[in-house]
Amino acid sequence: MKPSSLQVLSIDFRSAPLELIGTLHLDPAVKQAQLIDWKAALELEGLVYLSTCNRVEFIFSDATYFCTGRMHRLLQAFHLNAQQLGQLISSVKSYRGEEAMTHLLRVACGLESMVLGEREIITQLREAFDCSTEIRIAGDHLRITGRLLIETAKRIFTDTAIGSKPVSVNSLGWLSMAEWGLEKEAPILMIGAGQTNRNVARFMKESGFHNVTILNRSESPAHQLASEFQWKWDTLETLPHHLKRGPRAIVICTSSTTPILSGEEARIIPSGSLHVLDLGLPSDTDAAFRMRPDTHVVDLSVLNTQIDANLAVRKSAIASCEEHIQEALTAYQSRLQQRQVEIAMRELPASISAIRETALGEIFAQDLSRLDDETRELIGRIVGYMEKKYVGVPMKLARKAVLDQLRQS
Repeated sequence: MKPSSLQVLSIDFRSAPLELIGTLHLDPAVKQAQLIDWKAALELEGLVYLSTCNRVEFIFSDATYFCTGRMHRLLQAFHLNAQQLGQLISSVKSYRGEEAMTHLLRVACGLESMVLGEREIITQLREAFDCSTEIRIAGDHLRITGRLLIETAKRIFTDTAIGSKPVSVNSLGWLSMAEWGLEKEAPILMIGAGQTNRNVARFMKESGFHNVTILNRSESPAHQLASEFQWKWDTLETLPHHLKRGPRAIVICTSSTTPILSGEEARIIPSGSLHVLDLGLPSDTDAAFRMRPDTHVVDLSVLNTQIDANLAVRKSAIASCEEHIQEALTAYQSRLQQRQVEIAMRELPASISAIRETALGEIFAQDLSRLDDETRELIGRIVGYMEKKYVGVPMKLARKAVLDQLRQS
């Protein structure tokens, strides 16, 4: 079990378009069967497959170098056309040995993520390794690898600031809303039913806001989002009607190239405090709307300033993360060598037990038969105790020798 057996084929958002990466996602209904088939067909010692929205990692344990021919056989399962296959092969980054483990550790702690320090990757990695372990295709090497990756990532996120400050528009937008002090029953308009508003909606639902109406140009997305969160919905044409009812807050993010909320809409809204979270690009509120009395708008210009500041905090933690990674690489070699010792010595207990049975049952059987029951029982306990010690001592000495060797190297 050598570190050089660890190999990774990586394709991520830096090396390939997201649409191309999407062609490498496996249908959950066939994933387990496909992984088992790959391991057998490619004659791998172990296999783990990680797939996210912006990266795919094929993680192998195998003493034989994973050549281009094997890569072609691997990718055949995705039924790619010639152009896609050529693009993917030219986009693949290949890692082996310590370089592969370093890459995986950087992925695990968010250093290679599209959003620096994002935590979701820990769950995705754990699920990938758990899947292979469950269907018995991980093998010893990758089980050790997976455990160390998760342990190290958790420690890095706990001990460093790599994930301490929110750097997504959704999170910071919601934090701004949380500071407004709105009552849970406050009437809120959500204009737009895209992914950004959906993300903010999850925060709102979890916090107990229930008097929410979703407006959208197309009915289907509005209906779907409202049904998911048990809110009301309507079409964007009804905006004046809903503004006249006096919302306490508006969350807006649309694909419109011109502002949805202008001075005309501002004049419709009854007097009173109004908070607006404008996540549109370009902005969905114009200057005239913002001049409405007692109107407080948080938009991307405000959030991006905070994102830059928070991202600087995360970047300042990179050096600490890399120190943890170096420590993990040392631990990785130690664990692999200890496992090699355990495998080499796993026949020792059975061998010593066989010697014990031969001694008591054959060689000294007649001598023992002349003794009383109490004495024979005592001798049995003594021999049993010595048997355990004879097994344990060599194991401890072997582990100590491995650790001493690592310290000297």
